[in-house]
Amino acid sequence: MRRAALVEKGVNLSKILLEFNFTRCFDESERLVSLGPFFGGDAADDCMRSLEGLGLTYFDDFFIVEENYPGWCALEAF
Repeated sequence: MRRAALVEKGVNLSKILLEFNFTRCFDESERLVSLGPFFGGDAADDCMRSLEGLGLTYFDDFFIVEENYPGWCALEAF
C-alpha cells in the first residue's frame, strides 16, 4: 500500500492491522507498507475487498502480489 494513499484517504494503518489480525507490517519503507503473508487466492480476495471497503482503490493505492518465489529471492519496489 502507498503510505500517501493512507494519509490522503484518512485510513488508519492500525485499523488495517487489526482487520487482518497482524501485530505489525510484513515490511515497510518510507513510501510503502506491505502486509502478509496471505495464504491462498481466497485470502487475497478477502484482503482486496477489505482494503476497498476502507476506501482504498486497487492498483492506484495498493496491489496484491500472488507469486511463489524462493526465500533467497527478494522483491523491491521503487
